[in-house]
Amino acid sequence: MVPEIPALDVEIPEISQVAFVVEDAGDAMDRFGAVLGVDVWHLYRFEPPRLADTTLRGEPHDYSMLLALADVGGTMFELIEPLSGESIYTEHLETHGEGLHHIACFAFDDPEGVVTAFEEAGISVLQSGVFVETPYWYFDTQEHLNGVIFETAANVDALPEPDDTHTVSS
Repeated sequence: MVPEIPALDVEIPEISQVAFVVEDAGDAMDRFGAVLGVDVWHLYRFEPPRLADTTLRGEPHDYSMLLALADVGGTMFELIEPLSGESIYTEHLETHGEGLHHIACFAFDDPEGVVTAFEEAGISVLQSGVFVETPYWYFDTQEHLNGVIFETAANVDALPEPDDTHTVSS
C-alpha cells in the first residue's frame, strides 16, 4: 500500500548530513574512511550531563550515543554507535542491522517552525534531545522515504569541540 503523501509546506535548502547506525564506530570509521577518503573523524559522546531533555516517541527517555563526524565532499557524514538505552538507533540495529539511518538539514532559518510544520502535516517527532546548546529532532518519515528518517537541529554552530579524534588506519 502506498502511503498518503503529507501536505508538508517546507522547502529544504540542502541535505547537510547523511548518517549511518553502526555496531562499532572504530571499525566503521576505518571502513568508511578508507572508501570515502576520510583521514580524520571527530568524535562526540552524547551523554548526560551534556545531553539533556531526551525523548523517544514524545515521552522522556534516557539514551546515549557516540557520534563520529567527517566532511565528505561538503556533506557531513555521521556514524552513530548507540551506547545506552533504547533509541531509534538501537531499534534500527535490531530491525535492519547497520546501515543508512537518516538524512538531515541544518540550514533552516527557523528549525522550530520546521518542527511545527512537520507535526501539523502528521509527521511526528520520533526522538529528540538537546546536546549542550543544540536541540535536535528526528521525524518519522520512514514510511515516505523508504525507511529513512529526517532530522533537523538548531544552533549547530554551538557544538563544542570534539571529545576526541580518530585517524583512519591505512
